[in-house]
Amino acid sequence: MDSVILVTIRVKGMQLPIKIASKIEPTKDQIYKKISDLAKAQELTGEIQFKKLIQEKGQKMYIYKIGERRCVVIVEKLQKIIQFEELD
Repeated sequence: MDSVILVTIRVKGMQLPIKIASKIEPTKDQIYKKISDLAKAQELTGEIQFKKLIQEKGQKMYIYKIGERRCVVIVEKLQKIIQFEELD
């Protein structure tokens, strides 16, 4: 069964989370780069600091700080269980 990695980035003060689907799990460096790009695009000021990693049942949660804002990155491994069928 195939799986998909879903990465959700939530930053305090931003209304909508950013969701990214991938076939491979991102590295800590790739996550940091995405947060850095996001902070630059949203004009968020302050140093980006990694605080902690929480891991449980195939799910990881990375907690960062962007200045005074909290940033949470959730990495979930999802199993593909549904396939669309062709319509006649």
